[in-house]
Amino acid sequence: MGKEFFHTDHRHLTPLLLTLSLLCVPLLGAKKKTETNSQDPYATAEHETLPAVNAEDLAYRAIVFQDFVIPSEWEEKARKLATETEDQAIARLMSRHGFTTIAKQQDPPPQEPYLVVKCTLSEYRMVSTKTRILIGAIGGTSYITYRVEVADGKSGAVLFQRELSTENNAFAASFSFNDKRLPAFMGNVLGDYLALRARKDKGVSALSLEADAETLKKK
Repeated sequence: MGKEFFHTDHRHLTPLLLTLSLLCVPLLGAKKKTETNSQDPYATAEHETLPAVNAEDLAYRAIVFQDFVIPSEWEEKARKLATETEDQAIARLMSRHGFTTIAKQQDPPPQEPYLVVKCTLSEYRMVSTKTRILIGAIGGTSYITYRVEVADGKSGAVLFQRELSTENNAFAASFSFNDKRLPAFMGNVLGDYLALRARKDKGVSALSLEADAETLKKK
């Protein structure tokens, strides 16, 4: 199928693509289960802003991010997306106003108790805007999955591990072109997850520790 396909009269092509798009929708499964808890990171990430956290509720007021780990075959294209997610997670946490240090890895490290966050990209697919314009939902879904490891900065002990993922709806994306928004949304999810786990109570009323383990069992 060469360039000639895309030079076809679009008045005839568009109805065909819409029909095929509708047929493809049931075949596109979600990467994560629907979350119903209003305090779950996937739910709160939908909101542009969140209330400030109470500093007295936090066991860790400093969070440091290691460089995101990207498999070599994705490095060239995915690094920019990972940086966007990291920057958004940092901005999200800073906007909560209860933390003293939210930063990328630095030297010297914070003097107070702090968390170290390591994110490894494990699944990744991004449909370009050009592809969406040309073939819509037939281009498939875009998705991003990270394995997140959170350690105590002083002892190095791993405290939490979780898989965080997001995926769009291919049919909806063909109209909204929301593929490019996934990295920032993932940054909100990551930031909101860390804000919970940094609490003295680990935020278990909103997100159980068992929920973390469940996301890793499928691997």
